[in-house]
Amino acid sequence: MSVDEEEDALLRRLSGELARLHAWEDVAAYVIGAAVQLLGGNTGSLCLLTSDKRELEIVAEHGYSMEVNAVWTRFRVDAPLPASESVRTGKPVFITSPEDRDARYPIFTEQPVVQDAAYAIEPLVVDGRVLGTLVIGFEEPQEFSEADQELLGAAAVRCAQALDKRRRPGD
Repeated sequence: MSVDEEEDALLRRLSGELARLHAWEDVAAYVIGAAVQLLGGNTGSLCLLTSDKRELEIVAEHGYSMEVNAVWTRFRVDAPLPASESVRTGKPVFITSPEDRDARYPIFTEQPVVQDAAYAIEPLVVDGRVLGTLVIGFEEPQEFSEADQELLGAAAVRCAQALDKRRRPGD
């Protein structure tokens, strides 16, 4: 199977699994568990905008330490953070190494941080509306090829659509 065929199969599997789920909680759990692993990630979080659109809230995570969870439950959209940047711009943020992370986002040198070596932060967008971000951490430093970026973007679109179809309780 070629790389393109493998990626198509992966996206079809992701779409099929998301379509089978009915409850918002099940979709969120699937996105942060199975989808992160399917994309080769080590850790992940699903960050959604609060109703006033001023903050992002981590509504599901996979592999985060208690220290990280204690500090990073909610944070401002205008904060100097990669997930906030992705929401503000509607564009993905790729961090290739811990040095890249600390140089671009010095706040992480002062706060507990997920100990992965690279990160892909994909905006979750439906019909031009940003819902939040999908943050995927990778164990090894990496450059994100154009193909990697396209795959992660396509997966984020499918996750955003599934989350949007099933409204979060209270929304």
